[in-house]
Amino acid sequence: MGSKVSWIVFKKELMDIFRDKKTFILGILIPLIMFPVLSLVMGKSMDKTTKQVENNLKVAIVDNSGKSSLAEFIKTQKNINLIQSDNIDEDVKSGKILAALEIPRDFDGSIEKEILASLKITYDNSSQASQIAMNNLKGFIDAYSKGVVSQRLSKRNISGEILNPVNVEMKTSVKEEEGFGKFMLSLMLPLMLVIYSVAGPMGAAVDLGAGEKERGTLEPLLTTQAGRLSLLWGKFFAITVMGLLTSVASLAGLFIAMRQEGGLFEGASGNIGTTIILLIGLVTLLLTMVFGALELAISIYARSFKEAQTYISPLMMISFVPTYATYMLDAKNIESFYFHIPLANVSCLLKEFISGIYNYSHIGITFGWIAVYIIGSVLFARYMFSKETVIFRT
Repeated sequence: MGSKVSWIVFKKELMDIFRDKKTFILGILIPLIMFPVLSLVMGKSMDKTTKQVENNLKVAIVDNSGKSSLAEFIKTQKNINLIQSDNIDEDVKSGKILAALEIPRDFDGSIEKEILASLKITYDNSSQASQIAMNNLKGFIDAYSKGVVSQRLSKRNISGEILNPVNVEMKTSVKEEEGFGKFMLSLMLPLMLVIYSVAGPMGAAVDLGAGEKERGTLEPLLTTQAGRLSLLWGKFFAITVMGLLTSVASLAGLFIAMRQEGGLFEGASGNIGTTIILLIGLVTLLLTMVFGALELAISIYARSFKEAQTYISPLMMISFVPTYATYMLDAKNIESFYFHIPLANVSCLLKEFISGIYNYSHIGITFGWIAVYIIGSVLFARYMFSKETVIFRT
């Protein structure tokens, strides 16, 4: 009887959920397009910024020696745009110039006497464009320095190879075009999937609890022969299906994003196969079940739809804390204690999956804790659903 009632409630609630077009838009369409749009916009933006700076290096050169060989060398470089500056610090801060190079008065004399010469580069470390310009300036200075060293060795009839006794051939374990995409994916994916896990079931949970209170449909439902536990399971599974669809939509969007040319995650699909996608989907689904049960319990407690949204909204902010705490962790060097911290363990496990790491100890610990979270959240929802003072709280 109980399972039959739960099935009837499940079908009824699912039909009610999908009658609302907002559910389709917020729960399926937005997660589906979020990753491709985010990847494309951020990838194009970063590429555009880099090219804009490199094609128009707005720099100032303060040449106190008058006409130094270094200044003349830099002027011959491609895409250099020299701008006169009367106040370097202010012009760098305002963005009028991206970086400035100050050459001391005795620079050429120091070079001729083979004395160490000092230079000063001013840039804005809070500006991506300024940092790119600074790196380009350092590259020009390095090229100039190598030329000077080559001339000094030539005068002494010494081969330049004396400074390079060892030749190092660089080889990466991951293809160069894949490395950056996988790195960005390991940063963004855990954060975005946690957001979906909280936001995915939110609308359905609020509607099936506080929404029914406002519409006056919850009390008649409780007067039927259906047990409260059966009603709870029916609602919970309907919310879980909504979360599952959100997870599938977000992973489909991720799959599209990894194959976008010029996107932020371009090339990340190299070592990410079906197994990893399924594991990521499973983790996201289980996390959705945790938040779905919590949000249903809070929704049952709330007096109104608006009050439920007010109570549930902080869950999003709370979930960010442990997720951001693991934001910059390297997947290959994550300490075990992180896998005992709620949400941080999920974030770390996702990072390992993206890197192709299958640490069975970490997987077991994380899934064990997720099972505890699900049981705890379902028991909490059951407790709320069994209290008359909570259900009829108006």
